[in-house]
Amino acid sequence: MTYKRDISHTLKLFVLGLAVFIGYQVWLKPAASVPDPDLQSESHASLPSSPPESTLPTDQSDPSWDVPPSRLTELGSPPNQSLGTIRDEIEKGNYEKAERRLKALSKNRLTHTATRRYVAALWNNLGIHQEKFGGTSLSVKAFAQSVSWDPQNALSHLNLTQAYWELRDPAMTPQFLDTVIRLAPEDPFPHLALADVLLDGGNAALAAVHVDHARLRVRNNPNYQVYLQKLTARANAIEPAPMAAGGPAAPPSPPSLIAHPTAPPAVRPVSTPAQPTEPPRPAISAVETPHTRRLGTDRFTVEFDGPADAAAWTRMRAILEYAHGDLSQKFGHVLSKPITVVLHTNQKFLDAAGTPHWADTLFDRATGRIHIPTIGALEDLGLFSRVARHQFAHALLLDYLQGNGANVPTWLIEGLAVHLAEDPWPDLEAVTPQAGTLLPLTSLEKEWTHLQKDALAVAYREAQSATKTLIDRYSVYSIRQVINLLRTGQTLDAAMRNKLSLPYEQFQREWAQSGAASAREG
Repeated sequence: MTYKRDISHTLKLFVLGLAVFIGYQVWLKPAASVPDPDLQSESHASLPSSPPESTLPTDQSDPSWDVPPSRLTELGSPPNQSLGTIRDEIEKGNYEKAERRLKALSKNRLTHTATRRYVAALWNNLGIHQEKFGGTSLSVKAFAQSVSWDPQNALSHLNLTQAYWELRDPAMTPQFLDTVIRLAPEDPFPHLALADVLLDGGNAALAAVHVDHARLRVRNNPNYQVYLQKLTARANAIEPAPMAAGGPAAPPSPPSLIAHPTAPPAVRPVSTPAQPTEPPRPAISAVETPHTRRLGTDRFTVEFDGPADAAAWTRMRAILEYAHGDLSQKFGHVLSKPITVVLHTNQKFLDAAGTPHWADTLFDRATGRIHIPTIGALEDLGLFSRVARHQFAHALLLDYLQGNGANVPTWLIEGLAVHLAEDPWPDLEAVTPQAGTLLPLTSLEKEWTHLQKDALAVAYREAQSATKTLIDRYSVYSIRQVINLLRTGQTLDAAMRNKLSLPYEQFQREWAQSGAASAREG
């Protein structure tokens, strides 16, 4: 007989459990488990957004585009609808439209103090955004407008000081910085900037006073600390001026009497036959007094081959001072000694210069002097600046090489000069050599005196392209390390293997294969 097991009890328990489960799911499950559309949208909003593109956004509310609030002015409610519209344009990122509306405002019509302060705040905030997307050269105009609308606005003055300092703008005078210090007495930067200007003028005693003021206010800001240390070292390195011929040295100026840095600098004439018929020119006196030396610069001195040309030297010095700040930072080296500029005031400035070759002929590699013909030079300031910056680049590189650059290939020196100056040369832009027709880099290592005009343009373009390829791949710092080994006598191949892990022959082959593409990118 077969035994049959009774499972009815088990089935009843299973059915009961299933009923309980279904009832829970339908009636008893907490409502919070049902997705809430509002909560869901909030959770999506909290997710990190994709990185913004490097273009002007339409809405500046994205935190990734925020600027430090300390540099922005809290606008609040606008005095009228027109200014409210401008505020909205700035907040939306319509900077050009906002600038046009601000420029259309008339100071003569807007006389109410609160309104003028609001306009100043709009200009300040516009400058902050312009600086972020267009650079300091664009924002400095907005900050200057802000200061003109509200001369007592400390924040606008500090932003303008920062812009002037970055641009090495001659408008950053001691008088201007005195005003900023009065408006923002606890901020260290105006004291540091003023000390820098005073040191450029040779007034180490008064500069030290402002260095001490800054030291009390620097706190823990590492950037200010580095700047403070550099200024302290400069101040300590300047020796007291010797006594003037025939009398005691002039007493130091009191703090209220600050030498103006934009006064004509001290100059020394080239030794030329005396011209008794021409009255003496005090600006080019061969006797340097403490006053003329203080108005000079620790980076550049000038000599005139011919009559003095103050306008040409003023422009030349401004270009060189800016180039010093710009190119020195890019290359990572500052001048170890002053550069002498010889202005040939009886010679004509070339009407056109399509390649850097003409500028190279004006630079004396043996002495490091820069030579500039001045007749007609100021008629094309773009060309004048391009030639001056290129020569300064060579002077900076020569100073870094300490006169021991014979082992550095010409193509690398010329390529670095073009790269650092970043000024376009018309003939180089037009050169597009085809792959297989490039000049071997080995043929461009020595002086280029044997090259014809057409070949010179190709040589400069190849030097620019090859150097850019190295910099893009390894950085300027690595190139400096290669140059350091070249100065010790190592070959270019050995230096590149040591610092770049790249044989010179392999680099030439890889660069030549890119051919025309590399030249165009240069």
